[in-house]
Amino acid sequence: MEIRKDERIYDEFNADGRWTVIENGEAVSSGGVNTRASRYMGSYIKTLLVGGVGTPVEYRRRGYVRRIFDNIGAVAQEKGWAVSMLHPFSFQYYRKFGYEKISDHLIIEFPMTALALFDRVDFVPLKTPEQQRMLSECYEAFAADKNIMFRRTADNFILDPGNGKRYYLHTDGEGKCDAFVETQVENVFYVNHMQSVNLNVYEFAYTSPAGLTAMLGFLRMYEGQLESVKIHNAAMAPELDMALRNYTHTKYTLVPDIMARIFDLPAMMEHRVWPKEHGVFTLRTVDTLPYMNACWQVEYEGGKCEVIRLPDGSAADLTMPSPALSQFVYGYSEYTARNISYLPGVILDNAESDIFKVFHKQNNGLFEHF
Repeated sequence: MEIRKDERIYDEFNADGRWTVIENGEAVSSGGVNTRASRYMGSYIKTLLVGGVGTPVEYRRRGYVRRIFDNIGAVAQEKGWAVSMLHPFSFQYYRKFGYEKISDHLIIEFPMTALALFDRVDFVPLKTPEQQRMLSECYEAFAADKNIMFRRTADNFILDPGNGKRYYLHTDGEGKCDAFVETQVENVFYVNHMQSVNLNVYEFAYTSPAGLTAMLGFLRMYEGQLESVKIHNAAMAPELDMALRNYTHTKYTLVPDIMARIFDLPAMMEHRVWPKEHGVFTLRTVDTLPYMNACWQVEYEGGKCEVIRLPDGSAADLTMPSPALSQFVYGYSEYTARNISYLPGVILDNAESDIFKVFHKQNNGLFEHF
């Protein structure tokens, strides 16, 4: 049995391909692999994306998918992947490969009348390459303090996405784009004519409170045409709810979304934002991968940290398996000395550890589906 790797490399952060399990000359299982740059604590890390994993029914339950993931783990250091992510069909299934949920897909729905507290604001449609560049800069500023958000260039903002979707942007007093939004009018056929129902918002960005207020004011321009607004992919943007404040008239749909698996803990630690004051903690990671099954000392000061792998058997403030590590490192929730042991497999030996001073809940999310 072998793994056939068909890969295309674009640059150090961009590659795609498909890995296929071959047995007796026949393809029995495969999965798509893509390398992208994803956000983590203000910078980009090299990220493996896994998708389209599938095995024909006649070859299932033979460990072929595990073979793919074992091979991924074996080459992760060579490839330089700090983390891997996927959209699961079953969270329980991928958890056995070390993955755990780090992000949800949040949909916020509210009646158009909920925007009455915002003044109507004009946005202009995306038409030029210069405007594409402006959207790219606005997106980068918006994504800077949000995890997962993939690196995007001006070309990612298509002038005419099709399917009724369209980008609109707003500029501030200095001519910079401080907000943009991608909208689509949802129509239904009723009796003998098309009837507009929802305004779907699939992508958005804002760089200031004024930009967010302007964006919501622009959505009000659809007043009279549409009855409600449906904002997708809002998990990474809590400021939306802070501005809307129409809780009793708002519907929140939370769909479990992205799972992650850490491959390089030192790299993740080095990309974090650290306090100025001094602190030190020890963390033991329990993992099937030898290079991740270790005890680590992390010492930080002056906004930087040093990660040292300690000898086997060293004492640790906190011990956690790979799935729990992903949620902890990405700040999926607010973890404290009081609740951390509720994560399966976690053992806390030092409730006074400095680790709880630096790991907090973070905003994780993504617009595109991979």
